[in-house]
Amino acid sequence: MSENLEIVRRWLVAMSAGAEEWQAAISEVVDADIDYYPVRKFPEAQPRHGREEFSQFVAQYLEAFPRPEWAIQDLIGIGDDRVLACANMRAQGRGSGMQLEGDIYVCVWLRHGRFFRIEDHLTLRGALHALGLEGETLEAVGLKE
Repeated sequence: MSENLEIVRRWLVAMSAGAEEWQAAISEVVDADIDYYPVRKFPEAQPRHGREEFSQFVAQYLEAFPRPEWAIQDLIGIGDDRVLACANMRAQGRGSGMQLEGDIYVCVWLRHGRFFRIEDHLTLRGALHALGLEGETLEAVGLKE
């Protein structure tokens, strides 16, 4: 597994482990000038810029959904600086009991082993487009046979 794939894998594992692990992972792999773009479909989803805003977003998310589970389905390196993570995410709201479950596609751009941009997408097509690839499937863009 390439270094970038391993960094993203460790990040996703930390995301399932809880608040302390997320905060440690943020310090370890998130660049100070991170740009984060959450799934646009959600009402409070606004871009976050910088490690502080990103950390605040993560803290708010974990307050609402304290134990998210990320089941990694695939990690795909794209060039030397991008990774597409395909995962299934499940979480239950702390106060509401609301269940979230579904596939999520996380696009990560790395520089010197640190994330400088992250985009979350609900569709593979959207994630591929964000990564500069035109097509609707991994096969269509030459990432799988």
